[in-house]
Amino acid sequence: MNEKDLIDELTRANKELLALYDINRLLQTPLSAEEKLYIILTSLTADDGFGYSHAYLLLTNRHNNVLEGWLGVGPLTGDEAREIWEGVTALEEEEGDTAPGQKNIADLLERAPFDYNVRGFTAAIRRGQGHPVQTVVGRRPKLIRDVASSRDSLNPEFVPMLSAPQVAFIPLLSKKRVMGVIVVESQGGERHIDDSRLRSLTIFGNLAAIALENAELYRALEDKVKCLEQSNRELQEAQAKIMHLDRLSSMGAIAAGVAHEIKNPLNSLIINLELLKAELPGTLFEVRKLVDVVEEESIRLNETVTEFLSYAKAPKLCLAAAHPHRVLDQVLELVEYQGISMGIKIEKVYDEGLAEVLLDEKRMKQAFLNIIINAMQAMPSGGKLTVRTGSHDTDPAAQDGGHIFVEFKDTGHGIPSECLGRLFDPFFTTKEEGTGIGLPIVDSILRSHGGRVDVESQAGKGTSVTLSIPARKGPVLSEYAQ
Repeated sequence: MNEKDLIDELTRANKELLALYDINRLLQTPLSAEEKLYIILTSLTADDGFGYSHAYLLLTNRHNNVLEGWLGVGPLTGDEAREIWEGVTALEEEEGDTAPGQKNIADLLERAPFDYNVRGFTAAIRRGQGHPVQTVVGRRPKLIRDVASSRDSLNPEFVPMLSAPQVAFIPLLSKKRVMGVIVVESQGGERHIDDSRLRSLTIFGNLAAIALENAELYRALEDKVKCLEQSNRELQEAQAKIMHLDRLSSMGAIAAGVAHEIKNPLNSLIINLELLKAELPGTLFEVRKLVDVVEEESIRLNETVTEFLSYAKAPKLCLAAAHPHRVLDQVLELVEYQGISMGIKIEKVYDEGLAEVLLDEKRMKQAFLNIIINAMQAMPSGGKLTVRTGSHDTDPAAQDGGHIFVEFKDTGHGIPSECLGRLFDPFFTTKEEGTGIGLPIVDSILRSHGGRVDVESQAGKGTSVTLSIPARKGPVLSEYAQ
């Protein structure tokens, strides 16, 4: 070897060592795994790096046991390569998640000559498939010095991608498995691949494997963090439910005491007021009027106590097949004249395909009536109440038949956003004369049926209350459904 050849060889070796050093620096930066792999491939084809004609990255898919193409890279100029390493150097010196150096690298990678055709390559990982698959099976690097005379040792699906006379296959080895293969093409000449360069490429592949393994560990850590966050959310929801149940339990105790201390004396008071009215002479109109007022207030107080009891006690359902439209019509008839007097138009938008479902009619009427009265009270100057029915989450093959819904949508004053989260809290109300147990009663009735209540509202635009009720397959009533 003459002096010039020796200088060229030392220069080449120095460039390769510098490239390996830069890649090692790259692994310490906050770039994503994808960006690191892009840069690793570009350094193989950069004039100031290894300077090979093409480089490909293939990754193993453990779930399907196949080798899949991921990315190919064409040659980069020396200026482009210098931009990359200057960006990496800048990134090491800067702080923050989105440092300028990182933005410069991302911009360069968008302009780099990537070959995405390699993504069409897929091959099962088993013996006899030829390289690069055999590289995964054998876990050893392979240098093919003459592609034209060695086609039998190559995978036939991969051969059309090769355009150079020399090719090297470098396995990406982790402790437990082969994570993929880097394929490098050389046109020969001063960039030919010999045993010394193959060793350098093997070191290079080990660095790429570290980047991949770190990425997998980071993703696994992210998944665990997400699982912990989900568990924390579920724990908070469970705690909120426990607190809600505690409130219900306390309310039940209070209501039981109220029933014992007030309800019986109230009934006695009402009976005695009736007897007193019967004994009063007909001429004492003022006295009778005062007695009527006392009686009315006593009855109202008795009804309030009854409401508390109906919420505090777990409802005992008496389920029977009933058509939701028939139940709705019966309730709407009760409020028809009140709606007319208030200037409220009631519109029914029924899904004619609904069948009977299992309901406790008495309880469900109470729920429907509570919501309708709330809606009408929200429209003191008139408006429109739309009652719509339909089905959702319905799978024809499901045993339970999915769910039906009943939506009550008004055009009233709406509910302030800060109040929406407290609508089902006992005693919370936005009305001056409300008791704050109407919606909690509705929620209790729906939950006992296995359903739920959803409320959407915008202040000044109206409120929509949707009741979701489990459906049961049964006969369809011709009067209400086709």
